[in-house]
Amino acid sequence: MAAGLVAVLYQIAVNWAGGLGKYVANVFTGIGFGGWLLLALMGALLGAAAGWITERFAPEAGGSGIPHVKAVLMNMRRIRAAVLIPVKVVGGLLSLGAGMSLGREGPTIQIGASMGQVVAKLGRAPRRSFPTLIASGAGAGLAAAFNAPLAGFLFVMEELKREMSPMTYGAALIASVSSVFVSRTLMGQTTAFALSNPQPIPLRALPFVMLLGVVCAFVGIGFNKLTLGLIQIREKLKAPRWIAGAIVGAFAAIFLKSMPELTGGGHGIAESILGGEMDYRAGLWLIFAMLVGKLVMTSASFSTGVPGGIFAPILVMGALTGYLLGSIATIWFPSFGISPHVFATIGMAAVLSASVRAPLTGVVLIVEMTQQYSLLYALLLGAFISYILADVLKDEPIYEALLERDLHKTGDANQLPDAATPLDLPVEPDSYMDGRRIRDLKLPPGALVVTIEREGGIIVPNGSTRIRYGDHVTVLLAGDQSEAATLALHDAARAPMPYQAE
Repeated sequence: MAAGLVAVLYQIAVNWAGGLGKYVANVFTGIGFGGWLLLALMGALLGAAAGWITERFAPEAGGSGIPHVKAVLMNMRRIRAAVLIPVKVVGGLLSLGAGMSLGREGPTIQIGASMGQVVAKLGRAPRRSFPTLIASGAGAGLAAAFNAPLAGFLFVMEELKREMSPMTYGAALIASVSSVFVSRTLMGQTTAFALSNPQPIPLRALPFVMLLGVVCAFVGIGFNKLTLGLIQIREKLKAPRWIAGAIVGAFAAIFLKSMPELTGGGHGIAESILGGEMDYRAGLWLIFAMLVGKLVMTSASFSTGVPGGIFAPILVMGALTGYLLGSIATIWFPSFGISPHVFATIGMAAVLSASVRAPLTGVVLIVEMTQQYSLLYALLLGAFISYILADVLKDEPIYEALLERDLHKTGDANQLPDAATPLDLPVEPDSYMDGRRIRDLKLPPGALVVTIEREGGIIVPNGSTRIRYGDHVTVLLAGDQSEAATLALHDAARAPMPYQAE
């Protein structure tokens, strides 16, 4: 409930900041050419301020924060809630006020995770329960942000890769449902998007759904590569966040008036498409230009390192992709009964699946936001084709790539101390650890299995003790060990991923 309340307050503040930015843009541009310069200056100052406070006080607050949450759950980073939450909120309001193409949903996940830690500390929960409460808070943040409790629950299991134990999925489900209760109580129970006259996808149109999955895979891959490439360029140039924020902020502020579709999370665009307000007959090239512009602007905004997420912009890119392909199919094959705005919903799930590699979360999220359960099969088909193709092409999921980039940085003040660190490893079925004796695990140097929790009891193991799935294995890892050793231990306890490319 705490995560839900913070999510609602943040949503209200973001809506206010976005509205204020557009109002100021209208006032400035009414002055003339000088007003446009003032508008660019305003965006530069807001972007620079967002970058400066992030770099100065909480670098981990940059971006969506989801990779940081994943690292925390792996015992490789820490949450400094007292600093992170204010920087995340203020920095996010500044960047979104400048018009950057970023969303509030990713930051809400990190804020929710921080609230989970705060609740764990205030409630004096056992240390072993901290990861569960942090993950549950993250899922609650997503659930409240999108008014989608099941998607929040699935996000914890699918993206944060928590084990399917009764404690984990019980806590995640309770947290997600509670946060949505708060959100609906304060913001109302209307769906996030209303589809205009939705029709089930005809069976003869399923080949187009499969084609859409292929196209969305390349959109998701293209977005991932462009985003990571721009981040790499900024790091090679050693450009501080405040400089990058000022440059992108200046352009974003101008777009607030000239091309508002490219600014913010893009909820208005998705709402217009799904609600049937956008007419493809106005020009397919315009839709394509909006797609390319949104993709480039989102990558550029995210690469600055200011607080702001990509969850909502990815959904908007998917909606534009689906609407574009659906419009083309309608023009060329009118007898197939294809609705472009229905194809837009499939595109949303498919692009998210390709970029983030969380197909179930994406599908359930779209179903909950639109309340159109008749589209479930088409959503699953498009999302999984996009997922499989992105995986076959060996494109790394965006949050995994960002996490790996962060973990390979040196000199981070939030890296683990030199003291030995306990790792709590839930053993999943068919994982490397499942069924093996401790002596056969080939543990990295400096790693020692100290306890095994099994069916409510504690086992002090020896070399011949056999590990089973469902065990919680506590490994003590020497502080001088590399982060690669920590990653290897977590991977050894996890079940192999489906469709994993060799």
